[in-house]
Amino acid sequence: MTVSLAPPTLPMLIQYTVLLLLNATRGSLAEIDLVQPTGGESHWLWIEDYTVSSLQLVSVEHSSKRVFDRAVLTIDGSRGQLNWTCGRCDHLSVDVTGSLRPEFQQLLHQHLN
Repeated sequence: MTVSLAPPTLPMLIQYTVLLLLNATRGSLAEIDLVQPTGGESHWLWIEDYTVSSLQLVSVEHSSKRVFDRAVLTIDGSRGQLNWTCGRCDHLSVDVTGSLRPEFQQLLHQHLN
């Protein structure tokens, strides 16, 4: 799903495509592709409450495991788990609609500007 966010006061149109969306009680993990300006570059973002945090992909050990700078993601079908280096664990479920919660869309827009 491609989303365009253009607030009335900003002429710049930010476009991104949600490649993968995983929801947890505390937030959402989204893999997005920025259509402009870079295009083709995937970004992983953890979105919760009032923050958006970029996660840097360190390695992909196999199709169901991704290692980031601050967490490890494992996916098993429609379920996943994000284990943070601080010891926190978020249980995730794949959102097949690829639609971020409205409040998270706003946070993402602010993060990308």
